Parts: sequence; structure tokens; C-alpha cells
Amino acid sequence: MNIVFLGGKQAGVIGLLTLLARGDKVSTVVAYDDYVRMIATEQFGLPTFSSVKNVDWDMPWDLIVSVHGREIVPNDILASTRLGGINVHPCLYACKGAKPVAKFLKSTAYPKASVGVHWMTDRVDEGEVIHEVFVDVVGCKTEVEVYNALYPYYCGALLDALTIIEG
Repeated sequence: MNIVFLGGKQAGVIGLLTLLARGDKVSTVVAYDDYVRMIATEQFGLPTFSSVKNVDWDMPWDLIVSVHGREIVPNDILASTRLGGINVHPCLYACKGAKPVAKFLKSTAYPKASVGVHWMTDRVDEGEVIHEVFVDVVGCKTEVEVYNALYPYYCGALLDALTIIEG
């Protein structure tokens, strides 16, 4: 697939590397931090942008993949791709929106965290869930500990969602 990748932080790096290892053609990267920007440009020579507003959406993209993205992607951009867009999100079932792991630690959902993948819409984290993996995080007391427990599951959740999409 010809993919536009949106991502940030360690989870964004995991998502980008997962797509590249799978053999997808990641043609453009919207990098929300230096971690993703450095991997994309220095290791793989991929063009990077700081916002979806700077990408040429007239290209024949198949899919937008967002892993810790920071922008709401407008419907006209989602519609410009063959399949739309997917978002990988921690604790999706319990804590949508910004700072999900912080919300999760304060919620009644604890100790079952998750990594979910859903279709993107112009409403934050409201698209249909494609796949979600649940992870027992007993003993994790901080955001860093929960994220560290979840990171290994980002690859599998993304790969499983892509397999479901490809049918």
C-alpha cells in the first residue's frame, strides 16, 4: 500500500518501522517530533512535513496511518485516499482524546490497558474500532510504565488491523 504516515514519540517510531518492515510504501511522513523525523529522513530518506496541511493530497495515496498523531485530519483529506485513515491509540476503549494513559490511570478501567486501531473521522477517536489488544498492566503506576508495557503491542495491533482491512 502507498501510505502517508503521521506519528510522534516512541510509539510513532514503532508504527513507522512496523509499516516499513511489512513492506508497505511509506511515501510521506508527517513527523510530530524529532524522533520520527530523524528515523524517516536519516535512516530511510523519506520526505517529512510538520502538518497534514503541507502534504500534497492529490497524490494516489491508499491509506493514512496515524500513531500518536497530533492533528484532526479533515474529512476532505480522509476522502482523498483510497481507504481513508486509521489511528493507533492507547486505552481506546476507556480513554479517547489527548493524554489517554493519564486518564486511564485515574479511571475505573485500570488494570486493563489496550492498544486499539480505529478508522479516523473528523471527530477525535470516534471512528469504528478495527482491532484492539488488551494488556494487563498490574503494577504499572506511572504513564511511563504503562506506555512501556504497551509499546510491544503497537506492532501487533497495527499489523492485525492492516490484515483485517486488506481482508
